[in-house]
Amino acid sequence: MTILRRAAGAIRTAFPGAKGMIGLAILLAFTAIALLGSLLAPYPKNYIEFEPWLAPSMHHWLGTDSYGQDVLSQMIYGTRTSFWVGVIAGLITTVIGVAVGIISGFKGGWVEEALMRVVDLLLIIPTLALMIILASFLPSMGVTSTILIIGCLSWLYMARSIRSQTMAERQSGYVEAARMVGMKDTEIMFREILPNIVPVILANLVLVTTQAVLAEAGLSFLGLGDPTNVSWGTILALANANNAVLFHAWWWILPPGLAIALFCFGFILIGNGILEKYRANRGNAAL
Repeated sequence: MTILRRAAGAIRTAFPGAKGMIGLAILLAFTAIALLGSLLAPYPKNYIEFEPWLAPSMHHWLGTDSYGQDVLSQMIYGTRTSFWVGVIAGLITTVIGVAVGIISGFKGGWVEEALMRVVDLLLIIPTLALMIILASFLPSMGVTSTILIIGCLSWLYMARSIRSQTMAERQSGYVEAARMVGMKDTEIMFREILPNIVPVILANLVLVTTQAVLAEAGLSFLGLGDPTNVSWGTILALANANNAVLFHAWWWILPPGLAIALFCFGFILIGNGILEKYRANRGNAAL
């Protein structure tokens, strides 16, 4: 019972408030689908044995597409690709953004100027346009390439946010105390400052994860994703290419769009819960 109570307390701390818990429930549902997709899907991946353009029924809950594939099965398999692209690309983005932000915010001087000028230069170029250019030059746009492109180009705003927070923490008393006892800059940044800005990092993490999912869907919709893997973006791309609107096949268009929206909404709820708790704690500390 003690272990269960501690686990429940840790969950409430990591996902605070009603928003955080609802967001966690949504995220866990998608995680289960991503991990158990092959067991949950009614039919195998890319199974083409049915009549095309069938409306939803008891045999095909989300109907079939123009190729005769069960849309529900494709949606379940697509969840795995979109989920892992979003999570892994979000983690890559977070690592780069936190490293650049905390170093530039703490060091200041020419280090900050150099890093921020690189950020400003990249911000001039629309991120999606740069992703499209890079994807066009890659010989094989697999899932790994998609993750790397999204992860390595989505850290700019996060770096600026972490930099601002680090600059505020740099003036705190615990940083001066750490300097007085002889701690090195690296130790101060990653052992003292980093734990104090974790809520801000988590809030940014959920934001960049949603951006990664949307970016993957956008690249796939434009035909620049991995053609061998099913994702929510590729489902939308195929529906568009096969004129699903003209055939009134709403069951082929709405599910992937709603899945993307719900997945992003879950992360946004978690981020809002974390930020609300962080602001409340800062307000209590100020009092």
